[in-house]
Amino acid sequence: MKLGVLEQTNSINETATQHRFSYGLDEIAALTGLSTAFVRKLARAGTLKTKKFGARRLVLDEDLKEFLKGENNDEK
Repeated sequence: MKLGVLEQTNSINETATQHRFSYGLDEIAALTGLSTAFVRKLARAGTLKTKKFGARRLVLDEDLKEFLKGENNDEK
């Protein structure tokens, strides 16, 4: 059975983020199928909320879930 994008996003949201506190931008790219460059662009634009921990930019679990639900995206 082939899943649509929404079902895939829900699956990622429900399974991949259950036990994690934060994710690196490369990890988010791998989980979502987006390019690392695009994920970094989303982070720079503020569409994907990040926190700086030392030299790394991380996305907190709740911010990733919000982004995947689309609640943080600008709809124009």
